[in-house]
Amino acid sequence: MPEALKLNPKTTAVILIDMINAVAKGGNEPPYDIPANRQEVIDNFVRLVAHCRQVGTPLIYITTYRRPDNADAPKTAADVGGGGGVPMLEGTPAVEVIDELAPQPGDYVVVKPRFSAYYGTNVEGILKSLGTETILVGGISTQRSVEGTARDAKNRDTQCVVVSDCCTAGEIDVHEMTINHVLPLLVRVRNTDEVIAALS
Repeated sequence: MPEALKLNPKTTAVILIDMINAVAKGGNEPPYDIPANRQEVIDNFVRLVAHCRQVGTPLIYITTYRRPDNADAPKTAADVGGGGGVPMLEGTPAVEVIDELAPQPGDYVVVKPRFSAYYGTNVEGILKSLGTETILVGGISTQRSVEGTARDAKNRDTQCVVVSDCCTAGEIDVHEMTINHVLPLLVRVRNTDEVIAALS
């Protein structure tokens, strides 16, 4: 059985990945038809964020947007999900953090150019300036941005906890495989209730 967590709220930071309208709610503008698994993630994040604001744990929001010509999209080929897709443009509702988790003054908002929250961003510098020892990571999608960020944290010897029910993916079986079999080999995996208890 995994050990119980005990986290210092002041040396812990939350990284919320792509909790933006186009990704979390599945559309570029209202009205949104939110899949049930994503609504559950939103609800869990709402509880976690509210608790973190109470105890003073910093919040780092990660978003993604592209140039109108998509020239800054990934160039590597993949068998599934390759290509740049439709660009998400800066300043549009598509790339705004969802209303339920809207950033407040003092929060950090960072644009990532690839899957990992670390790659091509100042996230590492923010964490160092905050004196962060442990990051809590959640968002969409589990096997891409969440796992990519967890791997980069591990490579930097930064303690990382993936919040299992604050993550999801387009394919539930892929999410569950990543949560149950991949991420526990890299970092710690706990649910929202466990993390809130650890920060209390």
